[in-house]
Amino acid sequence: MSDKTQSILIGGAVVAVLSTSYIGFINCLCCAGVIIGAMTAVWHYTNTNSLTIPAGEGAVIGLLAALMGAVLAMLVNYILISLGIRSDQVIVEFILNRFGDQMPIEQVEAMEDQLDASLNFGSYLTNGLIGMVVSTIFGAIGGAIGASVFKKGEDE
Repeated sequence: MSDKTQSILIGGAVVAVLSTSYIGFINCLCCAGVIIGAMTAVWHYTNTNSLTIPAGEGAVIGLLAALMGAVLAMLVNYILISLGIRSDQVIVEFILNRFGDQMPIEQVEAMEDQLDASLNFGSYLTNGLIGMVVSTIFGAIGGAIGASVFKKGEDE
């Protein structure tokens, strides 16, 4: 296994863990979990090989780590949802408990309908694909940042 592959796998695992279930709330902060995972992949690659890489190469490593992590997180989240562990339900329940008496009944019903629709596999898959696109964008950003921050040895 090449060093890049190993680094991408490690970064992807970090992205997946930080994007799963309740931990995934960290991604509400500008996809922080995805950026951290992408930077981890670049850090591992530059540290293992004691070299400095250009931002473009870091972006590619970060993008691939984010893509892999998004796919893994999507699978793990689907399994958790099947087991009844739903982080989206916690958000809706919090909003309804906090503001439900101030909201029009139509809005409350719409939120509950959206929650029920998210259990549909087609809807879950569509949302997952959109999440993968967003993750790759932020993964590339995190990889480019990582290439600028983690400089080791000679330029590649």
